[in-house]
Amino acid sequence: MPKINLKEKLIEDIGGLPRNKMKEVIDFVSYLKLKEDEWFIAYVNRRGRLANIERKAGRKFTKLEDLQREYR
Repeated sequence: MPKINLKEKLIEDIGGLPRNKMKEVIDFVSYLKLKEDEWFIAYVNRRGRLANIERKAGRKFTKLEDLQREYR
């Protein structure tokens, strides 16, 4: 089996996608890079601590849409 150049395969596969799907791939790659950043890890940990405090106090959790809006 010949060795496959992953970068070339990825470019080829993405090239056949519609524009909106290409955007999704780019967004996902950005997310993969982002989730390794220390500030992002700290942000997720802070939000997790706040959620635990709110849960213990009997408060409702923040909606996903609100979290996404805050993140942007």
